[in-house]
Amino acid sequence: MIERLVHPGQAPSRRWAIASCHAEPVELVLPVAERLAESVALGLADYDGGWLVIEDAPLAALDFVIPGEDPTGAHAAWYAGPYRMGAGRIVHLGLHAGRKQGGAWLHGHGSFAAPGWEGPDFGHILPVESRLAQPVRARGWGLRGARLEVTPDTETHFPLFHPVALGGGGNAALVTLRPNQDLTEALEAALAEAGITDAQVFGLGSVVRPKLEGQPRIDSYATELLLTEGVIRRGRARLGVEVVTLQGSRHRGVLERGENGVCITAELLAVAEPGKVG
Repeated sequence: MIERLVHPGQAPSRRWAIASCHAEPVELVLPVAERLAESVALGLADYDGGWLVIEDAPLAALDFVIPGEDPTGAHAAWYAGPYRMGAGRIVHLGLHAGRKQGGAWLHGHGSFAAPGWEGPDFGHILPVESRLAQPVRARGWGLRGARLEVTPDTETHFPLFHPVALGGGGNAALVTLRPNQDLTEALEAALAEAGITDAQVFGLGSVVRPKLEGQPRIDSYATELLLTEGVIRRGRARLGVEVVTLQGSRHRGVLERGENGVCITAELLAVAEPGKVG
């Protein structure tokens, strides 16, 4: 059974959003720009959006947050930080590239390091405050026909990525999931709607008091997670994740089916196996 949070706004009856698109594998170089979000957008200039992985990359400025409590009580969960590493390094980062108010934006979770750093080392990177120190290589998927755009969310009162169809289908789908439903089961239902039963799954999100297979439930009412390995086979998903808690502790494992309620959102890209789009 999932753990739940009470959000400040009314919950819409439709619990996911989905947009079909075409995904193609990419390996590219991100140039140095004033903001990390701009570097990513320049690297993906030929696409509508994308999912990228960056590893072992030096940053001139690396700022991030972890889950936290909202001192105003206006949100069910919030952020702690920012934690400012300065000239830190991305160890491993997964990110969705999209748009916010017409400009470049990204949502990325990952692990970070810096000499002498003693604070948390996994979290949600800040796309405006962070900046590359040099051009870096990235790999992942470039998307055409849909992208993620930030819109105000009436349920959580957060500005959140939402998939927007730009015309044309393809071999992939962008999916966002609303709170208080099991992440694994909701993803399966959303992809069944899109006719995708066999796919690789990439993405990130947050869950309430996670339960990983073979491990005790993690006592953190808000977490941030990054998929480390996600697949769906014959309509059944298996999602490996890395999680950071309110205390900054890190956990790895596989989400246990039926036990992991979405906290604020989950943003996922499913790339279908060849011939597996209905």
